[in-house]
Amino acid sequence: MVLNTAHKSSSWGKKRNHQKTKKMTTKIGSVFLIMVLITSCQPQPKKNTSETPSEMSVDINQFIGSWVQPNPINKKGLQGFKLKKDGTAESINLATLKYRNWWYESGELNLVVESIGNKISFTDTVKYEVTKITDKELEFKNGQIIERYEKQ
Repeated sequence: MVLNTAHKSSSWGKKRNHQKTKKMTTKIGSVFLIMVLITSCQPQPKKNTSETPSEMSVDINQFIGSWVQPNPINKKGLQGFKLKKDGTAESINLATLKYRNWWYESGELNLVVESIGNKISFTDTVKYEVTKITDKELEFKNGQIIERYEKQ
């Protein structure tokens, strides 16, 4: 009779563990379902409906001309660049940075620049993401830096 009681006790323990596991699985499933419902019911962010220059057609002639901004060292002075129709470029009041060439492609303004320093000079092509272009304003990004220019 003692063996029979031990067997019943063992069987009862297994049933109890199975019931605990079943309850835990049900709770986890319920929590997961609630999380899915909550996240799916969140309002979706509005898509930006304003076109960027890479998505709209840009008149390349808008780039032609002299673009300037205040000189950060001398607030009375202006600095910038001149973009010519033949693809060449010139610096405006920049002694150590010479603009040489330019082109626009896939929403980016590409500028070939020559940096002239003490005993070191190098030429590089810098790509700027154009965020705004009008007959009077030019705005572009280089990483997190936003540059703004006005047409002279």
